[in-house]
Amino acid sequence: MSTGRIGAALLAGALLLSGCGSRSAPQSKAPPPTGDPVAQIAAEEEQWNREYAARDLDALVAHYAPGATVKEPSSPPLSGGWIRSSLQAGTTDPAFAMTFAHDRIEVARSGDIAYSRGHYQVTWTDQQTRQPKTEYGSYLTVWQKQPDGRWRVIEDFMSPGPRPRPLM
Repeated sequence: MSTGRIGAALLAGALLLSGCGSRSAPQSKAPPPTGDPVAQIAAEEEQWNREYAARDLDALVAHYAPGATVKEPSSPPLSGGWIRSSLQAGTTDPAFAMTFAHDRIEVARSGDIAYSRGHYQVTWTDQQTRQPKTEYGSYLTVWQKQPDGRWRVIEDFMSPGPRPRPLM
């Protein structure tokens, strides 16, 4: 995404082939963030992009809170071990690449829930042609502040669409 920021058809197909484990998300070793929640979420997303580039599966999974749901294009909603399986399928694909950027981040007055909305680009190996395929789309990610002060994703929805236009 999110998806974030996760692959589309390849990942959905890989989910059917992989088992559903029940691992808990790894915890970050960084101290809890302080300051502006919009800046914290923006920094989380920047880090998330770096982790996609590095194909760091444990770090990618750690962005999700326990009980989180991910909705990828052409796939049923995923939660629990299915999120990890989907990310693992993507990160083991040689053609896989994922980038995303928010257009907006809003935080509730309560300060414990927020959303980010933006666009993504994902490339993966098409199962039929065995060639890299790139898809663009939009995402909406719901963040919740955790008891340790970190922001984690509780809902992550992606929708395919045209290549995004530059912001005006």
